[in-house]
Amino acid sequence: MAFTLPVLVAPIIEEIGFRGFLTDNKVLQALFFLFPSLIFILSGWNTLIFLLMVMVYSLFFIYKSYSQDWILDLLLIVSALYFSLHHLPSEASLTRSWLPFLSQSFSLGLILSWIVINKSIWWAMLFHGAWNLLVAIIYLLGLQLVSEDLNKVEGDGYKLEWKRVPFLESNEGSYSPEGNELQITNMNLQDILGIVNPSLLDSFAISEPFMKYDIELKSNGGYEIVKRDLIQALESDSLIVRKK
Repeated sequence: MAFTLPVLVAPIIEEIGFRGFLTDNKVLQALFFLFPSLIFILSGWNTLIFLLMVMVYSLFFIYKSYSQDWILDLLLIVSALYFSLHHLPSEASLTRSWLPFLSQSFSLGLILSWIVINKSIWWAMLFHGAWNLLVAIIYLLGLQLVSEDLNKVEGDGYKLEWKRVPFLESNEGSYSPEGNELQITNMNLQDILGIVNPSLLDSFAISEPFMKYDIELKSNGGYEIVKRDLIQALESDSLIVRKK
C-alpha cells in the first residue's frame, strides 16, 4: 500500500487525470475527463473538490476555444489547487495548520505541469513516482527510527503506559486483556481500535498512522471499563483525535 500504489499506480492515473489536458494525445485527453470523475465517485462527495473539477473542465473548453495564454495560466493554477485539495486527508480541514501540506502539494502540481509542458507527461509520471517513492521511504524511516521513551497517562481510575516500537522489528503482535488489565504489544492503533470497537475507526483519526506501540493499561473496572479507559487515555495523549 505504502509503496506500490503511490509509486507505480498513482502517478499514471493522477498525471492523466489532473494534467492530461496538457497533451495533444486524444486518448489521454479523453481519459483526463474519465479519471477525475471516477476518483471523485470512489472518494466520496466533496463540494469544494467538485466545484474545482467543474472549473478545470470549463477552463479547458474555454482555452480550446480562445487559446489565450492567461486562460491557460489560470487553468494551471486551478488544476494545481484541485490536485492539492484532492490529496488533503478526509479528516483534515481548511485551517492554518494544513497550509504547509497544501502549499507543498500545490507547488508539486505546478512543477508537474511544467514538466508536462516542457518535456512530456511520461516524464511527469516518472518524476511523480520518484517523488512518491522518496516520501514513502522518509515515512518508513519515521516509523522505524522511533523514540522508545516510556510515556505515562493517568486518569480517573486508570494508568496507561505506552511506547513506540520500530516498524520492522517484528510482525508479531498481541492484544491480551486480563481482568482489569490490558497488555498490547507491537500493534498499530488502527488494529487496536478495530478490536475495541470497529465503529471507533469512523469516529477518530490516528495521529501516527501505522505506528506500532507497546501499551499497558491498569484500570479499576472490568473489561468494558478497560476499553473505555483505553480510548480516553489515547485521546488525552493525542494519539487519537476525535473527528468533528
